[in-house]
Amino acid sequence: MSELASVNAIKDVLRECPICTEHFDDDSHMPRRMPCCVQSICESCLETYCKGRQIIPCPLCRHQHNLPGGVKSLPKERLILKFLEHLKVQKGIRLPCTDCPDNEAATVQCMNCGLFLCSICLNAHTRNKVTRKHRTVTFEEMKGLPRESLEFRHQCFKHELPLQFYCYTCRLVICVSCTVLEHDKGNGHNVVSITAAHHDIAHATDDTLVKLDEKVEKLSGTEADLKQKLVELELSKKAAKDSLDKRFDKILKEVQDRRRILLSHLEDVYSNSFKLTNEALESTKQLRNRVKSSLDYTRQIRSRADQTEDLQIMTSSAASFTKMLQESHIEIQYTRTGVGFVPANMTHLSSAIQGAGLIRSVAYFPTHRPVYVPGADGYNAITLTPAEFQKVDDVGKTISSGDKAISCPLLEWDCSTASDDITVSDTLVTNEKPKTPPQDTGCRIRSWRRLLTSRPLVIRGGSREMFLVKVSFSLKQVTEKRSMVFETAMTANPADTCWNQSTGLSVRIIGCPKHKHKLCLWVRFDGKLLVDIPIACNQIGEAGALHLGFLLDGRSSKVYVVDLDNTTVIQSVTEIVFDRPFWVMAYLDASQDSNMTCELVSGHNLTLSEGMTQLLLSL
Repeated sequence: MSELASVNAIKDVLRECPICTEHFDDDSHMPRRMPCCVQSICESCLETYCKGRQIIPCPLCRHQHNLPGGVKSLPKERLILKFLEHLKVQKGIRLPCTDCPDNEAATVQCMNCGLFLCSICLNAHTRNKVTRKHRTVTFEEMKGLPRESLEFRHQCFKHELPLQFYCYTCRLVICVSCTVLEHDKGNGHNVVSITAAHHDIAHATDDTLVKLDEKVEKLSGTEADLKQKLVELELSKKAAKDSLDKRFDKILKEVQDRRRILLSHLEDVYSNSFKLTNEALESTKQLRNRVKSSLDYTRQIRSRADQTEDLQIMTSSAASFTKMLQESHIEIQYTRTGVGFVPANMTHLSSAIQGAGLIRSVAYFPTHRPVYVPGADGYNAITLTPAEFQKVDDVGKTISSGDKAISCPLLEWDCSTASDDITVSDTLVTNEKPKTPPQDTGCRIRSWRRLLTSRPLVIRGGSREMFLVKVSFSLKQVTEKRSMVFETAMTANPADTCWNQSTGLSVRIIGCPKHKHKLCLWVRFDGKLLVDIPIACNQIGEAGALHLGFLLDGRSSKVYVVDLDNTTVIQSVTEIVFDRPFWVMAYLDASQDSNMTCELVSGHNLTLSEGMTQLLLSL
């Protein structure tokens, strides 16, 4: 606080109204402190916003204030007025005499009383027995002094005595007469000296400011996360559009109307997600900016305040600071979100043109983290909407005999949600890394080498549905115990897990801890091991293949896992509740450990031997 005063020495926040940017003065632009933002706005702007009403919205944060006494009932920012008086002294602007009834121009200030005095009143001041020993300084002398040298008279408005005490009960700075009259300790008032009160309240205020600093930092992090979500959302929109165009550019003129419908739907889904995320971002930015602005303002004005002024500032700001700490920004529940184009039914496009493709929102929400998942790894439930595809004729296939029937709906791997370290092409996926890594659009599963189908299986009214999975592998490394080579899972709760699917049905090839030097086929349901079958040697160069079928039986609430090569049922899982769509997911081994492919076989591509057909229809 040792710098010499000048117009530029006072920051704009203490010199100009933040609304009209006009300089504060002691007339129409009188600085009035807002209790909500802990900032000052000029009286003229407040009158404009008030429009004669008793309820006025804060021009900065829109908080409503009931002011029965009008704008003038708001407190003046006395520290700013003090700075303005000092600026007038520095620039030679006329200051009226404090005591003079004739409103003469002041030429000196009494450093004891803080009064501005004209030459006539100065003469009387020096002749008075009470004040004749007071020290006075001329305005010319003050021009070479820092603005802190300008004395401000802290005087009780009721008793015209110096303010020397603080009443904790009433939260007011008072004079000695007040301690006897209105704030008598005998009536329960807690009165201490200004020095003691300043020490205690300054400590509490500093703690509050530190917490507000932490909140600003946290809000800054949230703001950065929300900005990244918007970037990913924008990127996912572009990636979805590119995928859509690539597919539709290969078909004839008759599908152009369908493409326009999908693009419009994409914009709607994107706009909805963008609106939610952007509202959260704007809410975070506004709260952060208001808290940061209040912090900056408070620190600036306190740095220029004397002890009494600082105490008054802290006292009047405490409630506002507490309220700011309690305020929260709009939050969104998902950790990542995006929109994706699903190239469904393209294999049978000629007969499925009216139902081809789908625009949907993909969002990842925090969910329960199993004990075996490290805390640093993400564990997010995936929500894909809508859950069902439009029904299209001649896409699926039905296996029937008499009144028994099994439908075979078309399934494809969803390349838009697949992790970026596997190669996907419609119904086929390999563990080879793509030559050009796909963009991270916010839709992709971030767990390694995982993907799910473009549509779920929906079992209604006792229906029976089936699909096949063909898996082939060749080991490059010996698989460690309990390490997975492959997993296919069916679950109503698909999750972006870091290792395996913990809910629903899981069929996996694994380095078996029970059968030494063997790869085994495990069938698990909700984490419980049901089957452990050796299928291959666990050694370099070992190759194998599995041809698995999955029959979902809504009549008996069962899922059958079948071995199509040996025409046998490997396991039946009972008491399955088909009240929600079941998603098919898969995990593939690392490319440095094995070569692996996984093919979905469904719809018209599904073929069964006569013996397998009879076995399935008999179940």
